[in-house]
Amino acid sequence: MSALRRFAFVTLVLAALVATWAVRMFHVGTFRPPALPAMVGGIADAPTGQWVPREEVGINQLILRGPPYARGLESGRLTADLLRAQEDELTTRLFHFVPRWLFLALEPFGIAYFSGIDAYFEPWMTQEMYGVSKSAPHEYDWLGDGYTRQITYHGIHEIGQMMVDQKGDVMGCTVAAVPTAKSWLLGRNFDFEGGRIFDREKIMKWVFPDDGYAFVSVIWAGMVGAVTGVNEHGIYVSLNAAGTKHYRRIGTPSTLVALKILQHAKTADEALAILRESTLFITDIFVLLDSHAGKLYRIEKSPLAMEVLPLEGPSIVANHLVGPRFADDPTNLFRRNELTSEARQVRGEALLRSAFPAGRLAAKRDEGTILSVLRDKGEIDGQPLALGNRNAIDPLIAAHSVVFDGDDQTLYVGKGPGVSGEFLGFDLAASFRSGRPVRRGSLPSDPRVTPTAFAAIRLVEEKASAAAHAFARGKCDEGEAPYQDALRALTLVGPETETYEFVSAGGDREACRGNLAAAKTLWRHALALHPAYLSERKGLEDKIATGKLRK
Repeated sequence: MSALRRFAFVTLVLAALVATWAVRMFHVGTFRPPALPAMVGGIADAPTGQWVPREEVGINQLILRGPPYARGLESGRLTADLLRAQEDELTTRLFHFVPRWLFLALEPFGIAYFSGIDAYFEPWMTQEMYGVSKSAPHEYDWLGDGYTRQITYHGIHEIGQMMVDQKGDVMGCTVAAVPTAKSWLLGRNFDFEGGRIFDREKIMKWVFPDDGYAFVSVIWAGMVGAVTGVNEHGIYVSLNAAGTKHYRRIGTPSTLVALKILQHAKTADEALAILRESTLFITDIFVLLDSHAGKLYRIEKSPLAMEVLPLEGPSIVANHLVGPRFADDPTNLFRRNELTSEARQVRGEALLRSAFPAGRLAAKRDEGTILSVLRDKGEIDGQPLALGNRNAIDPLIAAHSVVFDGDDQTLYVGKGPGVSGEFLGFDLAASFRSGRPVRRGSLPSDPRVTPTAFAAIRLVEEKASAAAHAFARGKCDEGEAPYQDALRALTLVGPETETYEFVSAGGDREACRGNLAAAKTLWRHALALHPAYLSERKGLEDKIATGKLRK
């Protein structure tokens, strides 16, 4: 993880945990557990949920039925081990970089900032969260009780996007969509660097509620909200992070707005009505497909405005806004010009133009074509990027990836890691009728990136980042071990994984040893490998000009 992404991740989780403390204080006062409706019979004594682990199917399957609180109880009971593992990973990574005293010092600010957040959560949502919280690990009660943590972790998407706009890019998503004869074929990568557990232990959550429509959501343990999902009426919705200068102190998390669309929208018009009446914290792009009507929308929504943009031909949706209200917003321009969104947009559009020349509609055979776009590793001026470059549509960081065929209602979900594994197909119409997942076909794994290669590539980045961090502090001996680890991992996958992060770390190593000429040679080589972020390019240029490492 580079210094930029390390900062972003640490700030994201720190902010989420500070928020947890904040809501904990108000939980004691005004933010109490939700009122529960009268229940008939003992819910705990009559479990209705089902869990099929990934070892049996390839992807974890969670099936929930009934009222919100009952669904939450079952969700927590069936995923308790994953709830603990997720909090373990988040807090371990956080406190590796940030001392507890700093976290505790920030607590009062969080208390003031998040007061009144309870007004933006609908009762049925908090009832389900409260049910999940009954299985939250008690080891983290010092952060707040389980219910408090459930509430605040649902805002991690919003907090993460605020950090992106403070010069730290930790999330990015790409959607590729092509019209078919009757509907649309689309693919979507959900990139999230909160930890590989969110990829390895992703969950297909099948919900059959007592009020509303059945839906499937690709998500992680404990998450009541949604980031990617389809309901029984063919309404698809997913989130692409975006940004404007407008923020609200509190509001409804976008993941809960997406949840409401899945559970309560039968048509695109109903989904748009839900979006219009929702008040967001931040700015997001909602990709909305009404499969049966054949209508696909890109909805750009900020706390102050909303653009509804119908899509008509082969389209790419990345992480910057294109609507006239937002195009010149300074935060949007920062994302477009200094991060990776524009590069992914341009590359994706070129791939779609090549695969789908004017007038050609997508067919069933093109599911693999869309997947090949999702797996594109990128190129600049005809030269391929190193594997893992964040300018690529597939930078090897996806927490999940899906392909959805609106014609026959088939949802393909990647087994992982990232976008490289086999994609398992599910017949949604049959699944919703029968109340259980029904398989239908598959799409092959990526021959270029095996699980071993994927792990090696991630290790190169992790170790190169650790080495560079040590070298920048003048700890030459401390940085040598992770640098050698990165070098050994590099030999497993070949020179195409010689990333600019690794080469830059090599330059830092030489500078730490006093070999400035050799260091500048390596830094120039790293600059030629197309660093993804403007800040990284400027950092290399500064080191070349001054010969000094940035701590």
